Amino acid sequence: MSFYFIFWDGVGYGKKNPKVNPFFAAKLPTFQNFFQGNLPSLSFKKFSSDVVSLSPVNTTLGVAGLPQSGTGQTAIMTGVNASKFIGKHFGPHPYSTLVPLIKEKNLFTRVQQLNKSFFFANGYPKRYFDYIFGPRGKVPTIALSYLSTGKELNTHLHIKEGRAISADISGTRWKELGHPEIDAMNPIDAGKSFYTLGKNTDLIFFEYFVPDFAGHKRDMPMAVETLERMDGFLQGILQNFDYQNDVVLMISDHGNVEDLSVKTHTRNPVPLIVIGKDHRYFSSHIKRLTDVTPTVISFFAKL
Repeated sequence: MSFYFIFWDGVGYGKKNPKVNPFFAAKLPTFQNFFQGNLPSLSFKKFSSDVVSLSPVNTTLGVAGLPQSGTGQTAIMTGVNASKFIGKHFGPHPYSTLVPLIKEKNLFTRVQQLNKSFFFANGYPKRYFDYIFGPRGKVPTIALSYLSTGKELNTHLHIKEGRAISADISGTRWKELGHPEIDAMNPIDAGKSFYTLGKNTDLIFFEYFVPDFAGHKRDMPMAVETLERMDGFLQGILQNFDYQNDVVLMISDHGNVEDLSVKTHTRNPVPLIVIGKDHRYFSSHIKRLTDVTPTVISFFAKL
């Protein structure tokens, strides 16, 4: 059994309006195939079949204001209501007082304590490391969680060798990032690579930040391409997927890209998409961001 955890930043339920919601301007055959021609929206929040579950997850966590990445991702990765802990939504990086909590309670640490293997599949350019480890740098929540286990982040060399996945899936920006030796990749092939990498570990994690970036830009063509890349990526994962034993879990930290009429985050719930083994178990237990890690850990503990 392999567990494929996909975190895509800034993806909520929106209106069925292709003028503001790129979900309804994009071509997303993989998603539509799962949901009988539908796509996640404020009027299509829940769905279940033999192989997939779709359900809404609350991101506000009882705290006023717009959900933010620092506290939202901390809630996902630790099971702790980070917004309530510090008294507000905060981002994009975790609040300083959250760092010890993240290091102690994060998903990777808890998987490690169960003697399960895990891998954070993203690969990063040199300038990323220069920034996060520089004098003014801050390590994002998911990277911090992984580093806290004693693991190291993947570099551009891991991308080149096929041992990591580009953070934008296709790797179209590597030349401008200072690594012209890295070729772009078809999203379907990237998904195949991710699936293959996952067969060597119990839990593999991929972080896709681009939807949130496109949402803040209010750039419809970019947002459409961003979602279509994920559709192709998912198609590649599922080409040889073992529906009886493997799991794909997709979750976001807050809404954004689903409403390009504003450049801020939204208070919309986010879609939880779970494919494969025991998918209904996850949809029945995950109602808030704080439910994600406890549910994943309970799943592994009962295997």
